Amino acid sequence: MAVIAACVSLVGCAPTAITQQAVTDYQTVASQISIGDAKEYVLRALKSSQQAIPAQLKRPSEQYLSYGEQVEIHFVRTALASGVENADDDFTPYVFKNDVLVSVGWTYVSKTDFLDKAKEAISAGGVKQDQDVVGDRRR
Repeated sequence: MAVIAACVSLVGCAPTAITQQAVTDYQTVASQISIGDAKEYVLRALKSSQQAIPAQLKRPSEQYLSYGEQVEIHFVRTALASGVENADDDFTPYVFKNDVLVSVGWTYVSKTDFLDKAKEAISAGGVKQDQDVVGDRRR
């Protein structure tokens, strides 16, 4: 019985240890990425640090049109501040416009503006081409 409890306990800790290693590995990978890099290059580089993270501890990418340009946001786990939850602060967004990296981090992606405009777009049946859903949180 004690062996079973120990195994269950170790399995429960494994995602945290694996995820912590991925967060540590990310620091090395991040230094190889620059604004203006191609999406394919950036995602390939980030994949090396993120591939071992369990699916439930990842966050899916998002995409939309902004002034007629394709925008994609890929979220990379860079912290474990919330424990095992998928809080915003545990991720760093990588924003691509037309397959080029234009921003890293939450400064460019306005959580409030993005969520409000995304909800508005969903209720209206989609994002209009003249609607920009990326903003600057510093305003």
